[in-house]
Amino acid sequence: MDKKTGVYICTGCGIGDMLDVDALVGAAEESSPDEVKTHAAFCGEEGFAQIKADVDGGVNTVVIAACSPRAFAEKFKFDGCIVERANLREHCVWIMPTDEELDKIEDDEEKTKLNESRQELAEDYIRMACTRVAKTELPEPYAGEEEGAEFSKAVLVVGGGVAGLSAAREASAAGYPVVLIEKEAALGGFAVKMRQQARLPYKDLYDKDIDQLIAAVEGEANIKVFLGAKIDQIEGGPGMFDVSISANGSSSTEKIGSIVLATGWTPYDATKLTELGYGAGPDVITNVQLEEMAGQGQITRPSDGRPVNKVAFIQCAGSRDPKHLPYCSSVCCTVSLKQATYLQQDNPETQVYVIYKDMRTPGQSEDLYRKVQQDGAVFIRGQVESVSAEGGQLTVLAQDELLGESVILDELDLVVLATGLVPTTKPTRAMIDRFLKAEAEAGEGDEEKSDEDTGLAEDAA
Repeated sequence: MDKKTGVYICTGCGIGDMLDVDALVGAAEESSPDEVKTHAAFCGEEGFAQIKADVDGGVNTVVIAACSPRAFAEKFKFDGCIVERANLREHCVWIMPTDEELDKIEDDEEKTKLNESRQELAEDYIRMACTRVAKTELPEPYAGEEEGAEFSKAVLVVGGGVAGLSAAREASAAGYPVVLIEKEAALGGFAVKMRQQARLPYKDLYDKDIDQLIAAVEGEANIKVFLGAKIDQIEGGPGMFDVSISANGSSSTEKIGSIVLATGWTPYDATKLTELGYGAGPDVITNVQLEEMAGQGQITRPSDGRPVNKVAFIQCAGSRDPKHLPYCSSVCCTVSLKQATYLQQDNPETQVYVIYKDMRTPGQSEDLYRKVQQDGAVFIRGQVESVSAEGGQLTVLAQDELLGESVILDELDLVVLATGLVPTTKPTRAMIDRFLKAEAEAGEGDEEKSDEDTGLAEDAA
């Protein structure tokens, strides 16, 4: 497609007062554009209409010499056009002395130099903008390798938990067709297993609303749901993905424009936390196990089904620890406060202890923290030294950093480890092995290459 260029020089905002506009037009004409026009305000209705009329008439390369490209950025977007901005206002006029300031300069030679440099700077900006558009190719829509292929507006959402369901519903509400795939036989993810949820305002717990979210997605005609599904292959590129999906013994290929990964998380492997007593007895459990138990009804001791009267929560179990998870998962403190509330709801006489490094309850989560304190929970800032389960009795030895002494919590019914979250998109050992095998087969690397060389193996286990 041939270029048809228009240069539009604005004279407003002091540009016409401080610069020689005819000389600016001459600088623009050096590149032989098809149109050169001036106006006091191309951002205004009348001035913009001139540019728009030229674009509608065939101008497909536009140079606007006016203000900063940050100003009216959306307004001066024209589909299928090259658009270049020459900043005469901020870069030329507003940074130089005004005529009144120049009049105060007694040295005529200095005054002349400033005037000339201001003009030369503006003309150079126009020349540079015209040169850039001359060397820029007109954008051509990507049509794909297949003849007649068209872009797809469909959004693929991978994962049917709260994040995936929310993404699917919002994309559908915005008018986009959605394909939602979930590897399990039902939607909802871990939220289905929860008893209640903590959300704004945080002082009280609320019944989970995952069922309503699932119903809203399943009832939306613009959302196609695949359950018990997996992605076999993704080919193509943005706007033109071909996604092969297997679900319940059948397969299909969907044309997809964009992909949202909402595959969720898995709890950190608590079997690595033997120093915190996991595996020493059935009554040392994780926050995920407690939530699942609460979602099914009463919270009891896994060992014998007896009621729970005394519980210790150990925060940052394996988190913020270079040997395990170096990061904070951000939700564990609020989850433990919620679960402490479960116990106090079931039996107000239950004694709850929370051993923490830092309680991270930003914003209105602080209200829930305060409520659990008022309900009688004891918070101990410190480090856990040991967890024992001898003779069926759980005992936690901790160092209280505020008191500067050891604290013994004995005759506990439960010890709950607040383990962190691991994103499911984190590279796994199997993924790394497949990568190394494919690389070796392709002859792109040494078969002896170590995991460290790939950059994928760190913390993969």
